[in-house]
Amino acid sequence: MKLCTISLLLLSLCIHTRAEEEEDYYKLLGVSRDATVKEIRKAFKVLAVKLHPDKNQDDENAAAVFVKLARAYEVLKDPHTRKHYDLNGDSPDSVKKQQYHSYTYYRDQFGIYDDDPIIVTLSRSDYELNVLDDNQAWFVNFYSPNCHHCHELAPTWRKLARELEGVIRIGAVNCEDDYALCYQLSIEAYPTLLYYEKEAHLFEGERYRGDRTVEALEDFVLSKIRVDIKEISSIDWENSEFDQHQWLLFLCGENNVNCPEKRTMIKLAASLEGLIFAGIVTDDELCKKISPNYRKHPIVFWQIKEGKRGVHSIHGADTKEILENVLNKLPNPESVDADKFKEIRSALRDSSQDVKPWLFCFYLGAATELNLQLKRLPALLPDIQIGLIHCGKNSALCSSLHVVRYPTWGILKVGGAFEIHHGRDVLHDVATFARDGVKSVNLHALSPADFQHIMTDGTPWLVDWYAPWCPPCRKLTPELRKASLEFAPEKVQFGTIDCTLHRNLCAQQGVNSYPTIMLYNSSQAQRFSGVLNADSIAEFINDMMNPTVISLDKDNFVQITRKSKDEMWVVDFYAPWCGPCQKLALEWRRFAKQVNQFPEVKVGQVDCVANAELCNAQNIRSYPTIRLYPLGSRGLSSVAIYNGNRDALSLKRWLLSFIPTSVESFNAKQFEKNILRKDYFLPWLVDFYAPWCGHCTHFEPEFRLVAQRLEGRVRSAKVDCEAERMFCGSLGIRGYPTVMLYLSPTVSHRIESQEASQILRMVKKLIEDYKRAHNHDEL
Repeated sequence: MKLCTISLLLLSLCIHTRAEEEEDYYKLLGVSRDATVKEIRKAFKVLAVKLHPDKNQDDENAAAVFVKLARAYEVLKDPHTRKHYDLNGDSPDSVKKQQYHSYTYYRDQFGIYDDDPIIVTLSRSDYELNVLDDNQAWFVNFYSPNCHHCHELAPTWRKLARELEGVIRIGAVNCEDDYALCYQLSIEAYPTLLYYEKEAHLFEGERYRGDRTVEALEDFVLSKIRVDIKEISSIDWENSEFDQHQWLLFLCGENNVNCPEKRTMIKLAASLEGLIFAGIVTDDELCKKISPNYRKHPIVFWQIKEGKRGVHSIHGADTKEILENVLNKLPNPESVDADKFKEIRSALRDSSQDVKPWLFCFYLGAATELNLQLKRLPALLPDIQIGLIHCGKNSALCSSLHVVRYPTWGILKVGGAFEIHHGRDVLHDVATFARDGVKSVNLHALSPADFQHIMTDGTPWLVDWYAPWCPPCRKLTPELRKASLEFAPEKVQFGTIDCTLHRNLCAQQGVNSYPTIMLYNSSQAQRFSGVLNADSIAEFINDMMNPTVISLDKDNFVQITRKSKDEMWVVDFYAPWCGPCQKLALEWRRFAKQVNQFPEVKVGQVDCVANAELCNAQNIRSYPTIRLYPLGSRGLSSVAIYNGNRDALSLKRWLLSFIPTSVESFNAKQFEKNILRKDYFLPWLVDFYAPWCGHCTHFEPEFRLVAQRLEGRVRSAKVDCEAERMFCGSLGIRGYPTVMLYLSPTVSHRIESQEASQILRMVKKLIEDYKRAHNHDEL
């Protein structure tokens, strides 16, 4: 075992050294370590067109350089190979085998839509995360780079994306790169266009079968959009409720040739949904009343600003210009500099002040592209302040907060914790992040300096080591927030560390997969293994803070070697890197909690990597190995080895078979003889069960505990109703487990509980009532 451990360490060092020595794929492509797939594709295309061997025939090294570039792209575009590369590097043999396409392929066919700022290039790793959207519809183009019709459609698809910007989301999938996704969705011809309604499921995309012109495609989309454009009458206008909202009004009185087209109205209403109400007025007199110049400028904005009402004529040659002019009438978020940020954070840290949390947008250049989102956010987040931070003017602040891409959204919570959004930069995702994030006041984004402080502070911290591009990491974040709400900050704090920014720290801490969750409590660190949801994480923390499993090592293993006959030990010998051991960990803790009521039973575990000599001395040859040292034996003189299913229920059933009990097992004849056909001095408490019934196995320790507590006053028995099905049926037993108290052959009561304390209370009361009634009858 020691030799194996040394070999593994040497191998790890070799891999790490090789990863450091070989050329960095991120630097090769000129992207940051947290770059998105789209940024990686875009960077590769620029380099591919510039450095392709077909274009650099005079350079004898051009082919070798390009092979490295192509390999870098192949590794980094896929989350699985990217994760492996980040942790272990790449194999030189893989680079030698790398293939590449012709120069014209990369120039004309590769990544048709990668340069488009509006069209979202989707991949297998993020398709569901993006398209299955509760708040926006999606129209997705599945194409192949070698398909002539796909290239013909490309200019139309780009124009459609511009026309419908803000109305729906337009996407594209390269089926040559993501064949598995296209196969899963039964894409058999290119291009195939799928339309997803809001809240649609993966296989509910509707195939578009019409003409592939911008007008036909736009008509199809607009026919699917459901927006509320209210027809407003004079009565509505006078209604006080109308006054409470801001409206975009289309003044379409009789014969007004300047009235916008229906499609323009739909696009504007959809773009402003949730921000401004849309209405149409057809009454000439009302149109004049609202705006005397309505025939020339039929679109007006009815605005409420600082309690005052006003009407603004909105001009514009197209939908986009009209939308910009409406948004320009709305107030801008507050611009915040480094000093103001420090002041806000201090106020949030001061528990005596009643202040709102903040959502910040960190940006460079002009914020015009963010305009629509920024103006809509205040309506969606009434209890959160919105701020703008220009990272060109506040570079030191952005650097200290580890802001490395733009725009970046971050929240500053009550208490001062800061957290960055790593999801999509779309309105509803940002709003959801802010709403959920500000609630989890003890979830912090951590730096290496913060982590060093944690290690010396002594306060328990649960830390999520992650990479922003990793899909499971992004799915984990909302679950981590939910889990953090279960704990007060003084009990346990939560933190996240970005391994793309703090690579060395992650390597030092042995992070070998994303996400990795560790609980740090003083000098001890416990790795989480289990389902990545809030309940499992909260259960893990509670188990670690209040352990029922005893961690054994060479110093305290003497507890087993010197165990008395009155003790039973059951021990899991495991290795942290072992997959089945990781799956067992959660079940082992549950098992320990379920048998905790038996004082004679001790549940332990031994880390065989940290305690290799101990495991070697115990002849442990595989992981996990589960051993039981039974009652009635001293030390290690007797041992049983478990080979069953590794779940808490199966383990508990196995362990109970080693514990003696006062509960008698009756078949039908024994039950009739002892309970139904003769008077008896002590009442009988009977558990009717079935071996396959999970609830029965969970209940058995409770029933044993009851039998133990009532010994001398009540006798206990159990009946296997799988073996005695007809007999149990004749007694009216219809479900398992069923507990009956027999006070005499003719007097019985059903106990409607499976908790020991309640059963004890109910049994004692029934016996007392029976004795009282019996004594009264004798008198």
